[in-house]
Amino acid sequence: MEAAIPAQPSVRFLNPAWFASVMGTGVVAMALAQFGLVGWALPFYFLALLALVGLLGLYLAKLARYPQAVLADLQHPLLSQMLPTLPIALMVMSLATRLLPLGDWSLPLGQALFWVGMVLIFGVGLLVVFTVSTQLRLPLEVANGAWFIPPVSALLVPMAGGLWLSTFPKVWQKEIWVVSGLFLGIGFFLYLFVLVSFLQRKYVHGRLEPHFLPSVFIGLAPVGLLVLAPWRWLEAWPVIGLAIWGLGFWWLFYSLALLLDTLLVKARRSQFHFAPSWWGLVFPLGAFTLSTLALSRGLESAFLAALAWVLLLLLGGFWLWVMFYSLRAWAGLGTLRPPKG
Repeated sequence: MEAAIPAQPSVRFLNPAWFASVMGTGVVAMALAQFGLVGWALPFYFLALLALVGLLGLYLAKLARYPQAVLADLQHPLLSQMLPTLPIALMVMSLATRLLPLGDWSLPLGQALFWVGMVLIFGVGLLVVFTVSTQLRLPLEVANGAWFIPPVSALLVPMAGGLWLSTFPKVWQKEIWVVSGLFLGIGFFLYLFVLVSFLQRKYVHGRLEPHFLPSVFIGLAPVGLLVLAPWRWLEAWPVIGLAIWGLGFWWLFYSLALLLDTLLVKARRSQFHFAPSWWGLVFPLGAFTLSTLALSRGLESAFLAALAWVLLLLLGGFWLWVMFYSLRAWAGLGTLRPPKG
């Protein structure tokens, strides 16, 4: 019997989760810059920017040539949750553009990424939740960490808005501050709803399938962003943020324990195949690393400062691991072929 000929590469098979690679690489650039390693941060920034441009081109081609495939993504229980990674990638690059010492060109670029990202975060996030809640009937047992992505997207808006606020005309600043606060509420309460559903699923239905494991780490992202995003709203926030950060500290060890439990058991490790969702290991850890560093400075804590450096090293290790498999996938254009099985 002849072996099946693999399908020709096509943008119709582009997984929207690949935008998480921009998020992961961009957050590494931000983390390095915040640790004072600007010389290391700049190559990561430009790599993320290049990836963003390339992926946007491919996804716009998919939208133009295969709109039915994009609609199928929206109606898919897992891929739909990945669609907000596109506007998140825009917002992450806006933040990175603000935090790195770039040329005069960075101001209009960063502001444009902020505006477009904010509009798409609201629109895409709302569309995903509306579609899933009206067209799909998902049992609780399929709940996974990808459900945290819409809350993560909303929480990035107040964080970016706070950083860019002073660069906008004074007449706009109050309104941007107000709108950013609205997104903070959206992200915070959506996170609470998803957190309850996810933990309930874990207790009632037990172990997640290995390919869902990276999604558990996504739970770190809302915690990190909830520490960072409201910093401009409340003067005493470092103390309140520390309490929220504690949940992330616990979640980090919980996620690492699940990862080790999978990698050290052959039967589970054999099912842990690479997918673009592996980038869920990187961005959330980057957000938590940044929040740990910010708290260490705000509270003048040597413990948190030392831990922040440990997290930075772990972040770098995860980025290298996932990037290796990503480059291997793109080298064979397997990323533009239908998924196996």
